[in-house]
Amino acid sequence: MLKRLLFIIIFSSVTFVEVVAQSFNVNSFFNAGATLGVDYPTPGAIDDSTDFQMTKYKFQFVKPLRTRLGIALKDFNMKKADAKASQIFLATKFSVAQPSLRNTPLDNIYKGEIEFTAITASIRNGIWVYAANFYAEESNASLNQSFTPNFRAYTAYINIRNLKMVHFYGATLVINQGRIVPLPLVGFRVKFNARTKLEFIVPVHLKLNYALNRKVNFDLAGYFSGINAVSREGSVLQNDDNTVNLRELKTYFAVNVKFGRHYKLKVETGYAFLRKLHGINTDFKQDVASAPYISFSLNYSLRQVLFDSELFLEVLLMECSSIN
Repeated sequence: MLKRLLFIIIFSSVTFVEVVAQSFNVNSFFNAGATLGVDYPTPGAIDDSTDFQMTKYKFQFVKPLRTRLGIALKDFNMKKADAKASQIFLATKFSVAQPSLRNTPLDNIYKGEIEFTAITASIRNGIWVYAANFYAEESNASLNQSFTPNFRAYTAYINIRNLKMVHFYGATLVINQGRIVPLPLVGFRVKFNARTKLEFIVPVHLKLNYALNRKVNFDLAGYFSGINAVSREGSVLQNDDNTVNLRELKTYFAVNVKFGRHYKLKVETGYAFLRKLHGINTDFKQDVASAPYISFSLNYSLRQVLFDSELFLEVLLMECSSIN
């Protein structure tokens, strides 16, 4: 009984991580360790004489802070037993974006983040995730003159219908450059067979994944890349914010490769479209032509994550089959 309870909770956790971690474009978030990456878009025309380009370099380090596993007994009655698991993560992230117009560099944009994420799972209370992120996106000038902190948080509940279908429901709150934006999070993941699965997360992405083998898998996806500062000047806190942001949609094909015990490489190539530069507190709006891009990321895993064990998942599938 205890063994099966633990197997169920671990399966739930693994499934949850696959859905949430990939859905929020942090594919290696729950792989404790370090990730280096670069995004390189080709220039996109603004008009006949000017084009726009923004290369980004990224670093991320994730470390579990606390891990707990246990069985709760009520009145020493095994029928009322509840298996529980939880893990808390700390992630630090840093990126440097290098925007340019007509090959003329603009001020670099520096983004720093600190994020706390907690996963709790039990048979009786289900699976929940909670996250809080504090971040800032600044240029050299705004860092010294008009530093503006931002915040985002989300919570989600995971509903595992069966071994092939997972639903999740949640909400997120973003405070970005003085604007408060609440958003729903609704989605599902369906596993068609041992190699193929589909994720549809509103408002995040649509992704089809195919596993060639244990080491190599492919993604075909489309997603909203978020709001990224191109120029930072002033602050909403001082009523003089002249920030210019970039919004765009992306479709891509990616190859994900595991090698050795600790390394994962992702190569992503795709197309950015519906691109627009817009001012936060001004009427400035400027379309940017669609353009292809390529990105690379390399992850070194410390293998310290409770909820990301393929061995547990394999054993659990057999156990769940016998339970059902």
